[in-house]
Amino acid sequence: EGAPLRRLRCQQALSLVGTAAEPALREVLDDAELGGLARVWLAEHGAADVPPPSEAMIFWLTVDTVAAQLSAEGNSEELRALVEGLARQHSGFFDTAWRVDHPATADVLEAMGRLHPDKKIAKEARKAAFKARSQQGN
Repeated sequence: EGAPLRRLRCQQALSLVGTAAEPALREVLDDAELGGLARVWLAEHGAADVPPPSEAMIFWLTVDTVAAQLSAEGNSEELRALVEGLARQHSGFFDTAWRVDHPATADVLEAMGRLHPDKKIAKEARKAAFKARSQQGN
């Protein structure tokens, strides 16, 4: 349950380490849970030959990031802005997001439905949360 927040804290700690972390991050590029964070860090630090993430990895990392923010801050203004930005930048976000194989997918989508100020988008998020729960057997 606390894994997304632990990953966020690790990401924050890595920002203090600097380029000495690059070899360890390259080792986890193909890891389903760590590969997205590793790619982001490597790209932000100007590393060469960083493979682009798959769409599945991007969506997984997005769910993980929102789950971590929910754990760290609850329903903060920063999280509300993140939710609004995700829905605005990715048309059809909820059509794909409910299929993400992350333990927090349904909870994240439910929170997005609660946080988004646009009633239509909030409803899409809640419907996606319902689909995710049905898929997980909950």
